[in-house]
Amino acid sequence: MSWPNRITILRLLLVPPFILLLLAARESWGCRYGALAMALAMGVGDAVDGIVARRTGTVTRIGSLLDPLADYALMISALITLSIPGVLSDDPSLRLPYWVSVTLVSRAVFMLVGTVIVLLLSGFFQGLPSGSGKAATVMQFVTILAMCAAPDLLGLAPTAVWWALYILWAVTVALGVVSWLGYIRTGSKLLAAGGHTE
Repeated sequence: MSWPNRITILRLLLVPPFILLLLAARESWGCRYGALAMALAMGVGDAVDGIVARRTGTVTRIGSLLDPLADYALMISALITLSIPGVLSDDPSLRLPYWVSVTLVSRAVFMLVGTVIVLLLSGFFQGLPSGSGKAATVMQFVTILAMCAAPDLLGLAPTAVWWALYILWAVTVALGVVSWLGYIRTGSKLLAAGGHTE
């Protein structure tokens, strides 16, 4: 049990309390910012465990499987929760649009299932990092953080904040779709090559 794997497992364990705080966000600003802080901690943990694993030579098979699983667990649960009207504010319009959540959740589920299929059919178990995939993950974390802070930010400059949110959502979805297509291409190549990359 290496330190990177411990950090990844901690990220998984933080998902349920994060969602509970998010569900109580409308009733308490403390819960809302507690959820924001927890999401930020999980995002930092995601970066740290990968850096530590590479620098200490402790990249393991279980770690390669747990790391994306922790990302998917957070993203899927957060995106679905943030799409529920009235979770963040008494204003039901302040939620994640369905075109954002459905696209990104579908991507996450597809990639999770695809990873399992590639593993079973080819034996390839390492993650398939790409520039667009990493950027999409970062932007999804930013989207979660922005949504947690949105109720207060809208009170300061509603028009500017709404525009910023729509731009953020559009960029996040675009990166998600691009990385999704890239993973399909890479996964197809792996299956065709029997799990061997060039």
